[in-house]
Amino acid sequence: MQPLILCIHMDKERSLRLSLAAMSRGIRARVTDPAQEGQTLGALCGLDDPLPHPPQVQVPEEMLVLAFFDDAVLEDILNALRASGLPPVKLKAVLTQTNRQWNCGRLYRELKSEQAALSR
Repeated sequence: MQPLILCIHMDKERSLRLSLAAMSRGIRARVTDPAQEGQTLGALCGLDDPLPHPPQVQVPEEMLVLAFFDDAVLEDILNALRASGLPPVKLKAVLTQTNRQWNCGRLYRELKSEQAALSR
């Protein structure tokens, strides 16, 4: 599958700049709507059927989910994002078999937990 970046809870201007950086490298970017944040990451990435009645979740910070990347392309896009002049997105995850069943709220809680553990 073609590499994909999910932009979650990101403002329009920032997501547009990120999308352009991704597209210049042949990477798709998808900006999620807040109403979609209860869907599983697998559904948002096109791997699973969407839930008919996803829960309502609140994601208070922007996040990126990187899906379908090999190591070289992942390194390239992360370097490109750093070089783009955009302020860094602090919460990033790679899509895995485990987190593909999570919704954006669950991913947010897990990433914040990891962030807190690393700052101790």
